[in-house]
Amino acid sequence: MAQAQRFRALLDLCKRRGFLFQSAEIHGGLRGAYDYGPLGVELKKNIAQSWWRRNVYFRDNVVGIDTSIVTPHNVLKASGHVDEFTDALVDCLLTKERFRPDKAPPINFKQDKGQSSGKISIISPDKETAKLWEQKIQNELAPGAVVTRQGKEVLLHVKEMTTTTYEPATNSPFLTDERPFNLMFKTFLDPIDPIDRVIKTTIENDTSDARTIRDQVDNVLRPSTVYLRPETAQGVFINFNQVMRTMKTKLPFGIAQMGKSFRNEIRLEHAIFRTPEFEQLELEYFTAPWESSAWFQYWQKDRLAWWLEHANNKADIRTRNHEADEMAHYAKGCMDVEYKFPWGWGEVEGVANRGNYDLTQHMKATGENFEVLEDKPIVSSHLKETALITSVPQEPTRFVPTVIESSCGLNRALLAFLCDAFQQVQEPGKESRTVLKLHPRFAPVKCAIMPLTGNAEFQPYVEKVARSLRRQGLYTVIEAQKLRIGKRYYRHDEIGTPFCITVDHQTLEDQTVTIRDRDTAEQHRIPITDVSSIINEKIWGDEAPELE
Repeated sequence: MAQAQRFRALLDLCKRRGFLFQSAEIHGGLRGAYDYGPLGVELKKNIAQSWWRRNVYFRDNVVGIDTSIVTPHNVLKASGHVDEFTDALVDCLLTKERFRPDKAPPINFKQDKGQSSGKISIISPDKETAKLWEQKIQNELAPGAVVTRQGKEVLLHVKEMTTTTYEPATNSPFLTDERPFNLMFKTFLDPIDPIDRVIKTTIENDTSDARTIRDQVDNVLRPSTVYLRPETAQGVFINFNQVMRTMKTKLPFGIAQMGKSFRNEIRLEHAIFRTPEFEQLELEYFTAPWESSAWFQYWQKDRLAWWLEHANNKADIRTRNHEADEMAHYAKGCMDVEYKFPWGWGEVEGVANRGNYDLTQHMKATGENFEVLEDKPIVSSHLKETALITSVPQEPTRFVPTVIESSCGLNRALLAFLCDAFQQVQEPGKESRTVLKLHPRFAPVKCAIMPLTGNAEFQPYVEKVARSLRRQGLYTVIEAQKLRIGKRYYRHDEIGTPFCITVDHQTLEDQTVTIRDRDTAEQHRIPITDVSSIINEKIWGDEAPELE
Protein backbone atom coordinates (compact mmCIF):
# COMPACT_ATOMS: atom_id res chain seq x y z
CA MET A 1 0.00 0.00 0.00
CA ALA A 2 1.41 3.37 -1.04
CA GLN A 3 2.28 5.69 1.86
CA ALA A 4 -0.34 8.34 0.98
CA GLN A 5 -3.03 5.69 0.55
CA ARG A 6 -1.98 4.05 3.82
CA PHE A 7 -2.26 7.35 5.66
CA ARG A 8 -5.74 7.95 4.24
CA ALA A 9 -6.75 4.47 5.39
CA LEU A 10 -5.47 5.28 8.88
CA LEU A 11 -7.44 8.54 9.02
CA ASP A 12 -10.53 6.69 7.82
CA LEU A 13 -10.07 4.17 10.63
CA CYS A 14 -9.63 7.01 13.15
CA LYS A 15 -12.96 8.54 12.13
CA ARG A 16 -14.85 5.26 11.75
CA ARG A 17 -13.81 3.78 15.08
CA GLY A 18 -13.81 6.90 17.24
CA PHE A 19 -10.24 8.16 17.51
CA LEU A 20 -10.52 11.50 15.69
CA PHE A 21 -13.42 13.62 14.44
CA GLN A 22 -13.38 16.84 12.44
CA SER A 23 -14.36 19.55 14.90
CA ALA A 24 -17.81 21.08 14.31
CA GLU A 25 -18.26 18.84 11.26
CA ILE A 26 -22.06 19.19 11.21
CA HIS A 27 -21.56 22.97 10.93
CA GLY A 28 -19.10 22.71 8.08
CA GLY A 29 -16.02 22.01 10.20
CA LEU A 30 -13.18 24.22 11.37
CA ARG A 31 -9.92 24.03 9.47
CA GLY A 32 -7.13 22.52 11.55
CA ALA A 33 -9.39 21.67 14.49
CA TYR A 34 -10.07 18.09 15.62
CA ASP A 35 -12.02 16.45 18.42
CA TYR A 36 -10.77 13.29 20.08
CA GLY A 37 -13.41 10.57 20.25
CA PRO A 38 -13.82 7.90 22.97
CA LEU A 39 -10.82 5.88 21.78
CA GLY A 40 -8.69 8.88 20.85
CA VAL A 41 -9.03 10.48 24.26
CA GLU A 42 -7.97 7.21 25.92
CA LEU A 43 -4.94 6.84 23.64
CA LYS A 44 -3.89 10.43 24.27
CA LYS A 45 -4.36 10.04 28.02
CA ASN A 46 -2.33 6.82 28.06
CA ILE A 47 0.60 8.39 26.21
CA ALA A 48 0.54 11.40 28.54
CA GLN A 49 0.36 9.19 31.63
CA SER A 50 3.31 7.12 30.42
CA TRP A 51 5.32 10.32 29.96
CA TRP A 52 4.28 11.59 33.40
CA ARG A 53 5.08 8.30 35.15
CA ARG A 54 8.52 8.15 33.57
CA ASN A 55 9.47 11.76 34.15
CA VAL A 56 7.76 12.58 37.46
CA TYR A 57 6.70 9.51 39.44
CA PHE A 58 9.86 7.51 38.70
CA ARG A 59 12.12 10.33 39.97
CA ASP A 60 12.70 11.99 43.30
CA ASN A 61 13.61 15.42 41.93
CA VAL A 62 10.82 16.29 39.45
CA VAL A 63 7.49 17.87 40.40
CA GLY A 64 4.47 18.92 38.38
CA ILE A 65 2.70 22.20 37.79
CA ASP A 66 -0.34 23.41 35.83
CA THR A 67 -0.21 27.06 34.81
CA SER A 68 -2.74 29.38 33.21
CA ILE A 69 -3.37 29.25 29.47
CA VAL A 70 -4.27 32.96 29.39
CA THR A 71 -0.95 34.77 29.64
CA PRO A 72 -0.35 38.49 30.40
CA HIS A 73 1.39 40.65 27.83
CA ASN A 74 4.30 41.38 30.17
CA VAL A 75 5.25 37.69 30.51
CA LEU A 76 5.55 37.15 26.75
CA LYS A 77 7.17 40.56 26.25
CA ALA A 78 9.92 39.56 28.68
CA SER A 79 10.39 36.15 27.07
CA GLY A 80 10.75 37.71 23.61
CA HIS A 81 7.60 36.16 22.12
CA VAL A 82 5.84 39.47 21.50
CA ASP A 83 8.72 40.83 19.43
CA GLU A 84 10.36 37.70 18.03
CA PHE A 85 7.82 34.89 17.76
CA THR A 86 7.15 35.41 14.06
CA ASP A 87 7.28 33.63 10.72
CA ALA A 88 7.62 35.11 7.26
CA LEU A 89 4.25 35.26 5.48
CA VAL A 90 3.49 35.39 1.76
CA ASP A 91 0.06 35.71 0.11
CA CYS A 92 -0.83 34.57 -3.40
CA LEU A 93 -2.92 37.24 -5.11
CA LEU A 94 -4.43 34.67 -7.46
CA THR A 95 -5.32 31.73 -5.21
CA LYS A 96 -5.55 33.59 -1.86
CA GLU A 97 -3.26 30.91 -0.47
CA ARG A 98 -1.11 31.89 2.50
CA PHE A 99 2.15 30.15 3.32
CA ARG A 100 5.70 30.29 4.62
CA PRO A 101 8.21 30.94 1.83
CA ASP A 102 10.47 28.09 2.93
CA LYS A 103 7.70 25.48 2.79
CA ALA A 104 7.04 25.43 -0.95
CA PRO A 105 8.83 23.82 -3.94
CA PRO A 106 10.37 25.89 -6.77
CA ILE A 107 8.19 27.15 -9.63
CA ASN A 108 7.57 24.65 -12.41
CA PHE A 109 8.86 26.57 -15.44
CA LYS A 110 8.39 24.68 -18.68
CA GLN A 111 11.12 26.13 -20.88
CA ASP A 112 10.79 26.04 -24.66
CA LYS A 113 13.49 23.95 -26.28
CA GLY A 114 16.53 26.08 -27.07
CA GLN A 115 14.78 29.26 -25.88
CA SER A 116 14.73 31.35 -22.69
CA SER A 117 10.93 31.66 -23.06
CA GLY A 118 8.44 29.14 -21.74
CA LYS A 119 5.31 28.65 -19.70
CA ILE A 120 4.49 28.64 -16.00
CA SER A 121 1.95 25.92 -15.27
CA ILE A 122 -0.55 26.99 -12.60
CA ILE A 123 -2.59 24.07 -11.29
CA SER A 124 -6.17 24.74 -10.19
CA PRO A 125 -8.47 22.33 -8.32
CA ASP A 126 -10.95 22.06 -11.21
CA LYS A 127 -11.84 23.41 -14.67
CA GLU A 128 -14.27 26.07 -13.41
CA THR A 129 -11.62 27.52 -11.09
CA ALA A 130 -9.12 27.48 -13.96
CA LYS A 131 -11.48 29.66 -16.04
CA LEU A 132 -11.82 32.17 -13.19
CA TRP A 133 -8.07 32.29 -12.67
CA GLU A 134 -7.44 32.81 -16.39
CA GLN A 135 -9.81 35.80 -16.38
CA LYS A 136 -8.29 37.28 -13.23
CA ILE A 137 -4.76 37.08 -14.65
CA GLN A 138 -5.80 38.73 -17.91
CA ASN A 139 -7.98 41.42 -16.32
CA GLU A 140 -6.20 42.26 -13.05
CA LEU A 141 -2.87 40.63 -12.33
CA ALA A 142 -1.11 40.72 -15.72
CA PRO A 143 -3.15 42.61 -18.35
CA GLY A 144 -1.82 41.91 -21.81
CA ALA A 145 -0.09 38.69 -20.83
CA VAL A 146 -0.58 35.60 -22.97
CA VAL A 147 -2.59 33.06 -20.98
CA THR A 148 -3.96 29.74 -22.19
CA ARG A 149 -5.77 26.92 -20.48
CA GLN A 150 -5.72 23.14 -20.71
CA GLY A 151 -8.37 21.56 -18.51
CA LYS A 152 -7.60 22.65 -14.95
CA GLU A 153 -4.08 23.84 -15.89
CA VAL A 154 -3.55 27.57 -16.55
CA LEU A 155 -0.47 28.33 -18.67
CA LEU A 156 1.16 31.73 -18.29
CA HIS A 157 3.48 32.40 -21.24
CA VAL A 158 6.66 34.25 -20.22
CA LYS A 159 9.77 35.39 -22.05
CA GLU A 160 12.12 34.27 -19.30
CA MET A 161 12.23 33.29 -15.62
CA THR A 162 13.98 35.57 -13.17
CA THR A 163 14.35 34.89 -9.44
CA THR A 164 11.38 33.58 -7.52
CA THR A 165 12.45 31.03 -4.97
CA TYR A 166 9.03 30.23 -3.53
CA GLU A 167 5.38 29.86 -4.49
CA PRO A 168 2.27 28.13 -3.24
CA ALA A 169 1.39 24.54 -3.95
CA THR A 170 -0.61 25.66 -7.00
CA ASN A 171 2.62 26.98 -8.60
CA SER A 172 1.29 30.53 -8.86
CA PRO A 173 3.90 33.31 -9.29
CA PHE A 174 1.56 36.13 -8.21
CA LEU A 175 2.93 36.70 -4.73
CA THR A 176 3.10 39.52 -2.24
CA ASP A 177 6.35 40.50 -0.59
CA GLU A 178 7.31 38.69 2.61
CA ARG A 179 6.09 40.22 5.84
CA PRO A 180 6.43 39.15 9.46
CA PHE A 181 3.49 37.34 11.02
CA ASN A 182 3.20 36.86 14.80
CA LEU A 183 2.17 33.34 15.68
CA MET A 184 0.38 34.12 18.94
CA PHE A 185 -3.36 34.37 19.46
CA LYS A 186 -4.12 37.76 21.01
CA THR A 187 -7.27 38.51 22.96
CA PHE A 188 -8.46 40.96 25.60
CA LEU A 189 -9.35 40.50 29.25
CA ASP A 190 -11.68 43.46 29.62
CA PRO A 191 -15.42 43.97 30.20
CA ILE A 192 -15.33 46.78 27.62
CA ASP A 193 -15.48 45.76 23.98
CA PRO A 194 -11.96 46.58 22.66
CA ILE A 195 -13.33 47.34 19.20
CA ASP A 196 -14.92 50.52 20.59
CA ARG A 197 -11.46 51.71 21.65
CA VAL A 198 -10.06 50.86 18.23
CA ILE A 199 -12.74 52.91 16.51
CA LYS A 200 -12.34 55.85 18.87
CA THR A 201 -8.55 55.91 18.54
CA THR A 202 -8.76 55.73 14.75
CA ILE A 203 -11.24 58.60 14.55
CA GLU A 204 -9.20 60.79 16.90
CA ASN A 205 -5.95 60.13 15.04
CA ASP A 206 -5.18 63.03 12.73
CA THR A 207 -2.73 61.14 10.52
CA SER A 208 -3.28 58.76 7.64
CA ASP A 209 -0.12 56.84 8.47
CA ALA A 210 -1.21 53.24 9.18
CA ARG A 211 1.82 52.47 11.34
CA THR A 212 1.14 55.42 13.62
CA ILE A 213 -2.52 54.48 13.98
CA ARG A 214 -1.58 50.88 14.77
CA ASP A 215 0.91 51.93 17.44
CA GLN A 216 -1.65 54.17 19.11
CA VAL A 217 -4.30 51.43 19.04
CA ASP A 218 -1.84 48.95 20.56
CA ASN A 219 -0.98 51.40 23.35
CA VAL A 220 -4.65 51.95 24.19
CA LEU A 221 -5.37 48.19 24.28
CA ARG A 222 -2.17 47.07 26.02
CA PRO A 223 -3.52 47.12 29.62
CA SER A 224 -6.15 44.53 28.68
CA THR A 225 -4.09 42.56 26.12
CA VAL A 226 -3.50 38.89 26.90
CA TYR A 227 -2.42 35.92 24.80
CA LEU A 228 -3.21 32.26 24.59
CA ARG A 229 0.14 30.80 25.58
CA PRO A 230 2.32 29.69 22.64
CA GLU A 231 4.20 27.22 24.90
CA THR A 232 3.83 25.88 28.43
CA ALA A 233 7.43 26.69 29.39
CA GLN A 234 7.01 30.34 30.40
CA GLY A 235 4.48 29.43 33.09
CA VAL A 236 7.14 27.19 34.62
CA PHE A 237 9.85 29.85 34.57
CA ILE A 238 7.79 32.56 36.26
CA ASN A 239 6.90 30.09 39.06
CA PHE A 240 10.51 28.99 39.62
CA ASN A 241 10.91 30.61 43.05
CA GLN A 242 7.42 29.54 44.14
CA VAL A 243 8.21 25.89 43.44
CA MET A 244 11.63 26.04 45.11
CA ARG A 245 10.15 27.59 48.23
CA THR A 246 7.08 25.39 48.61
CA MET A 247 8.72 22.07 47.68
CA LYS A 248 12.09 22.75 49.39
CA THR A 249 13.88 21.65 46.23
CA LYS A 250 17.59 21.79 45.47
CA LEU A 251 19.41 21.63 42.18
CA PRO A 252 19.23 19.67 40.02
CA PHE A 253 15.46 19.40 39.83
CA GLY A 254 12.74 19.53 37.22
CA ILE A 255 9.27 20.99 36.77
CA ALA A 256 6.95 19.08 34.44
CA GLN A 257 3.79 20.36 32.82
CA MET A 258 1.19 18.95 30.45
CA GLY A 259 -1.25 21.29 28.76
CA LYS A 260 -2.56 23.06 25.71
CA SER A 261 -0.73 25.71 23.74
CA PHE A 262 -1.84 27.77 20.76
CA ARG A 263 -0.08 29.03 17.66
CA ASN A 264 -1.67 30.86 14.76
CA GLU A 265 0.03 28.63 12.20
CA ILE A 266 0.22 29.90 8.64
CA ARG A 267 -0.11 26.43 7.16
CA LEU A 268 -2.01 23.60 8.82
CA GLU A 269 -1.12 20.15 7.54
CA HIS A 270 -1.28 16.38 7.90
CA ALA A 271 -4.34 16.16 10.15
CA ILE A 272 -3.17 16.69 13.76
CA PHE A 273 0.54 17.06 12.90
CA ARG A 274 0.30 20.86 12.67
CA THR A 275 -2.73 22.52 14.22
CA PRO A 276 -3.41 25.87 15.92
CA GLU A 277 -4.38 24.14 19.18
CA PHE A 278 -2.10 21.41 20.49
CA GLU A 279 -0.90 19.78 23.70
CA GLN A 280 2.63 19.71 25.04
CA LEU A 281 4.46 17.46 27.45
CA GLU A 282 7.28 19.63 28.74
CA LEU A 283 9.97 19.22 31.34
CA GLU A 284 12.18 22.12 32.41
CA TYR A 285 15.20 20.70 34.25
CA PHE A 286 17.24 23.20 36.26
CA THR A 287 20.94 22.50 36.76
CA ALA A 288 24.17 24.11 37.85
CA PRO A 289 26.04 25.49 34.82
CA TRP A 290 29.00 23.14 35.32
CA GLU A 291 26.65 20.14 35.02
CA SER A 292 24.45 21.41 32.21
CA SER A 293 26.26 19.71 29.31
CA ALA A 294 26.18 16.36 31.11
CA TRP A 295 22.46 16.69 31.86
CA PHE A 296 21.81 17.74 28.26
CA GLN A 297 23.42 14.50 27.12
CA TYR A 298 21.51 12.51 29.75
CA TRP A 299 18.09 13.82 28.70
CA GLN A 300 18.78 13.26 25.00
CA LYS A 301 19.44 9.58 25.68
CA ASP A 302 16.59 9.20 28.15
CA ARG A 303 13.93 10.70 25.91
CA LEU A 304 15.04 8.73 22.84
CA ALA A 305 14.87 5.53 24.93
CA TRP A 306 11.20 6.25 25.78
CA TRP A 307 10.28 6.55 22.12
CA LEU A 308 12.13 3.41 21.11
CA GLU A 309 10.63 1.41 23.97
CA HIS A 310 7.08 2.01 22.76
CA ALA A 311 7.60 1.72 18.99
CA ASN A 312 7.30 -1.32 16.74
CA ASN A 313 9.51 -0.01 13.95
CA LYS A 314 12.53 1.47 15.70
CA ALA A 315 14.20 2.33 12.39
CA ASP A 316 11.46 4.93 11.85
CA ILE A 317 12.70 6.95 14.84
CA ARG A 318 15.90 8.97 14.70
CA THR A 319 17.57 11.97 16.29
CA ARG A 320 18.85 15.06 14.52
CA ASN A 321 21.10 17.72 16.01
CA HIS A 322 20.30 21.29 15.03
CA GLU A 323 22.79 23.27 13.01
CA ALA A 324 24.00 26.55 14.52
CA ASP A 325 21.77 28.64 12.22
CA GLU A 326 18.64 26.69 13.26
CA MET A 327 18.84 27.33 16.98
CA ALA A 328 17.44 30.20 18.97
CA HIS A 329 20.09 32.79 19.74
CA TYR A 330 20.15 31.82 23.43
CA ALA A 331 20.31 28.03 22.93
CA LYS A 332 23.52 26.13 23.67
CA GLY A 333 22.37 23.04 21.79
CA CYS A 334 19.24 21.32 20.49
CA MET A 335 18.33 17.82 19.35
CA ASP A 336 15.09 16.71 17.74
CA VAL A 337 13.54 13.28 17.96
CA GLU A 338 11.99 12.64 14.55
CA TYR A 339 9.53 10.05 13.26
CA LYS A 340 9.30 8.91 9.65
CA PHE A 341 5.72 9.81 8.79
CA PRO A 342 4.16 8.80 5.44
CA TRP A 343 5.16 12.22 4.05
CA GLY A 344 8.70 12.16 5.48
CA TRP A 345 10.62 12.84 8.68
CA GLY A 346 8.90 15.12 11.16
CA GLU A 347 9.83 16.44 14.61
CA VAL A 348 7.95 14.89 17.53
CA GLU A 349 10.11 16.08 20.43
CA GLY A 350 12.92 18.52 21.06
CA VAL A 351 15.58 18.44 23.77
CA ALA A 352 17.38 21.76 24.21
CA ASN A 353 19.94 23.44 26.42
CA ARG A 354 18.25 26.84 26.88
CA GLY A 355 21.03 28.24 29.06
CA ASN A 356 19.77 30.70 31.67
CA TYR A 357 18.11 33.00 29.15
CA ASP A 358 14.49 32.61 30.26
CA LEU A 359 15.08 33.08 33.98
CA THR A 360 17.39 36.02 33.30
CA GLN A 361 14.81 37.74 31.08
CA HIS A 362 12.10 37.48 33.73
CA MET A 363 14.54 38.72 36.38
CA LYS A 364 15.27 41.81 34.28
CA ALA A 365 11.57 42.49 33.68
CA THR A 366 10.36 42.01 37.26
CA GLY A 367 13.27 42.45 39.64
CA GLU A 368 12.67 38.93 40.97
CA ASN A 369 15.87 37.12 41.95
CA PHE A 370 16.22 33.62 40.52
CA GLU A 371 19.82 33.15 41.62
CA VAL A 372 20.69 30.01 43.56
CA LEU A 373 23.38 29.85 46.25
CA GLU A 374 25.56 26.74 46.38
CA ASP A 375 27.52 26.70 49.65
CA LYS A 376 29.51 23.62 48.69
CA PRO A 377 29.42 23.19 44.90
CA ILE A 378 29.54 19.50 43.99
CA VAL A 379 28.79 17.23 41.06
CA SER A 380 25.36 15.61 41.25
CA SER A 381 25.37 11.98 42.35
CA HIS A 382 22.93 11.24 39.53
CA LEU A 383 25.70 11.71 36.98
CA LYS A 384 28.36 9.17 36.17
CA GLU A 385 31.97 10.11 35.60
CA THR A 386 31.99 12.26 32.49
CA ALA A 387 34.29 14.69 30.76
CA LEU A 388 31.27 16.99 30.31
CA ILE A 389 31.52 18.21 33.91
CA THR A 390 33.65 21.36 33.80
CA SER A 391 34.82 24.21 36.03
CA VAL A 392 33.25 23.19 39.33
CA PRO A 393 33.69 26.14 41.73
CA GLN A 394 35.75 25.53 44.85
CA GLU A 395 34.00 28.19 46.91
CA PRO A 396 30.38 29.18 47.62
CA THR A 397 28.86 30.64 44.49
CA ARG A 398 25.66 32.25 43.22
CA PHE A 399 24.29 31.67 39.73
CA VAL A 400 21.15 31.61 37.65
CA PRO A 401 20.39 27.94 36.85
CA THR A 402 20.76 26.54 33.37
CA VAL A 403 17.63 24.96 31.88
CA ILE A 404 17.56 21.68 29.94
CA GLU A 405 14.19 21.40 28.24
CA SER A 406 12.39 18.33 26.93
CA SER A 407 9.35 19.34 24.86
CA CYS A 408 7.15 16.62 23.35
CA GLY A 409 4.10 17.31 21.18
CA LEU A 410 1.34 15.03 22.51
CA ASN A 411 -0.76 15.29 19.35
CA ARG A 412 2.22 14.45 17.18
CA ALA A 413 3.17 11.60 19.49
CA LEU A 414 -0.33 10.17 19.14
CA LEU A 415 -0.17 10.44 15.36
CA ALA A 416 3.31 8.90 15.23
CA PHE A 417 2.35 5.93 17.39
CA LEU A 418 -0.82 5.40 15.31
CA CYS A 419 1.24 5.39 12.09
CA ASP A 420 3.74 3.03 13.72
CA ALA A 421 0.99 0.65 14.88
CA PHE A 422 -1.16 0.61 11.72
CA GLN A 423 -0.75 -2.67 9.87
CA GLN A 424 -2.67 -4.31 7.03
CA VAL A 425 -2.65 -8.08 7.54
CA GLN A 426 -3.20 -10.40 4.59
CA GLU A 427 -4.12 -13.97 5.47
CA PRO A 428 -4.39 -16.79 2.89
CA GLY A 429 -7.83 -16.94 1.31
CA LYS A 430 -9.14 -13.93 3.26
CA GLU A 431 -9.55 -10.21 2.74
CA SER A 432 -6.90 -8.02 4.29
CA ARG A 433 -7.72 -6.62 7.70
CA THR A 434 -6.33 -3.93 9.97
CA VAL A 435 -4.41 -4.60 13.15
CA LEU A 436 -3.42 -1.65 15.31
CA LYS A 437 -0.34 -2.90 17.16
CA LEU A 438 -0.18 -0.21 19.79
CA HIS A 439 2.02 -0.81 22.80
CA PRO A 440 -0.27 -2.34 25.48
CA ARG A 441 0.39 0.66 27.76
CA PHE A 442 -0.98 2.97 25.10
CA ALA A 443 -3.93 0.86 23.87
CA PRO A 444 -7.26 2.66 24.53
CA VAL A 445 -9.01 -0.55 25.56
CA LYS A 446 -6.79 -2.90 27.52
CA CYS A 447 -9.13 -5.93 27.64
CA ALA A 448 -12.34 -7.05 25.99
CA ILE A 449 -14.39 -9.65 27.88
CA MET A 450 -16.39 -11.85 25.51
CA PRO A 451 -19.11 -14.26 26.60
CA LEU A 452 -19.27 -17.01 24.00
CA THR A 453 -23.03 -16.62 23.73
CA GLY A 454 -25.68 -14.42 25.28
CA ASN A 455 -26.63 -17.08 27.80
CA ALA A 456 -27.38 -15.57 31.20
CA GLU A 457 -25.28 -18.25 32.95
CA PHE A 458 -22.09 -16.64 31.62
CA GLN A 459 -22.90 -13.18 33.00
CA PRO A 460 -21.63 -13.61 36.61
CA TYR A 461 -18.22 -14.75 35.33
CA VAL A 462 -18.05 -11.93 32.77
CA GLU A 463 -18.77 -9.37 35.48
CA LYS A 464 -16.28 -10.96 37.89
CA VAL A 465 -13.42 -10.79 35.36
CA ALA A 466 -14.33 -7.24 34.28
CA ARG A 467 -14.51 -6.05 37.89
CA SER A 468 -11.09 -7.49 38.75
CA LEU A 469 -9.49 -5.66 35.81
CA ARG A 470 -11.30 -2.38 36.31
CA ARG A 471 -10.18 -2.26 39.94
CA GLN A 472 -6.61 -2.18 38.62
CA GLY A 473 -7.42 0.92 36.55
CA LEU A 474 -7.51 -0.97 33.24
CA TYR A 475 -10.11 0.22 30.72
CA THR A 476 -12.12 -2.95 30.08
CA VAL A 477 -15.19 -3.44 27.88
CA ILE A 478 -17.69 -6.28 27.62
CA GLU A 479 -18.06 -7.31 23.98
CA ALA A 480 -21.38 -9.17 23.84
CA GLN A 481 -22.42 -8.49 20.24
CA LYS A 482 -24.11 -11.32 18.39
CA LEU A 483 -21.11 -11.96 16.17
CA ARG A 484 -18.88 -14.97 15.78
CA ILE A 485 -16.08 -14.88 18.32
CA GLY A 486 -13.52 -14.54 15.51
CA LYS A 487 -15.17 -11.41 14.16
CA ARG A 488 -15.25 -9.93 17.64
CA TYR A 489 -11.53 -10.62 17.96
CA TYR A 490 -10.89 -8.84 14.65
CA ARG A 491 -12.96 -5.80 15.70
CA HIS A 492 -10.71 -5.37 18.70
CA ASP A 493 -7.55 -6.00 16.70
CA GLU A 494 -8.59 -3.01 14.59
CA ILE A 495 -8.71 -0.64 17.58
CA GLY A 496 -5.57 -2.03 19.21
CA THR A 497 -7.03 -4.00 22.14
CA PRO A 498 -4.09 -6.19 23.20
CA PHE A 499 -6.05 -8.90 25.08
CA CYS A 500 -9.41 -10.58 24.63
CA ILE A 501 -10.80 -12.89 27.32
CA THR A 502 -13.49 -15.40 26.41
CA VAL A 503 -15.95 -16.85 28.90
CA ASP A 504 -17.34 -20.15 27.61
CA HIS A 505 -18.91 -23.41 28.70
CA GLN A 506 -15.66 -24.68 30.20
CA THR A 507 -15.65 -21.64 32.47
CA LEU A 508 -18.78 -23.00 34.11
CA GLU A 509 -16.99 -26.25 34.85
CA ASP A 510 -13.50 -25.25 36.04
CA GLN A 511 -13.48 -21.44 36.54
CA THR A 512 -11.01 -20.85 33.69
CA VAL A 513 -11.14 -18.48 30.72
CA THR A 514 -9.32 -18.15 27.41
CA ILE A 515 -6.95 -15.22 26.95
CA ARG A 516 -6.04 -14.24 23.37
CA ASP A 517 -3.01 -12.13 22.46
CA ARG A 518 -3.60 -9.55 19.69
CA ASP A 519 -0.12 -9.69 18.19
CA THR A 520 0.41 -13.46 18.11
CA ALA A 521 -3.24 -14.62 18.03
CA GLU A 522 -2.16 -17.30 20.55
CA GLN A 523 -4.75 -18.44 23.10
CA HIS A 524 -4.15 -19.85 26.56
CA ARG A 525 -6.40 -21.19 29.26
CA ILE A 526 -5.94 -19.52 32.66
CA PRO A 527 -7.82 -19.47 35.99
CA ILE A 528 -10.15 -16.52 36.53
CA THR A 529 -8.26 -15.66 39.71
CA ASP A 530 -5.03 -15.13 37.72
CA VAL A 531 -6.44 -12.78 35.08
CA SER A 532 -5.53 -9.50 36.81
CA SER A 533 -1.95 -10.44 37.62
CA ILE A 534 -1.26 -11.88 34.16
CA ILE A 535 -2.70 -8.84 32.34
CA ASN A 536 -0.84 -6.40 34.57
CA GLU A 537 2.44 -8.21 33.95
CA LYS A 538 1.89 -8.24 30.18
CA ILE A 539 1.06 -4.54 30.09
CA TRP A 540 3.53 -3.07 32.55
CA GLY A 541 6.42 -5.55 32.68
CA ASP A 542 8.97 -4.19 35.14
CA GLU A 543 6.63 -1.28 35.87
CA ALA A 544 3.78 -3.57 36.98
CA PRO A 545 2.17 -2.35 40.23
CA GLU A 546 1.83 -4.64 43.22
CA LEU A 547 -1.61 -6.20 43.36
CA GLU A 548 -3.61 -6.75 46.52
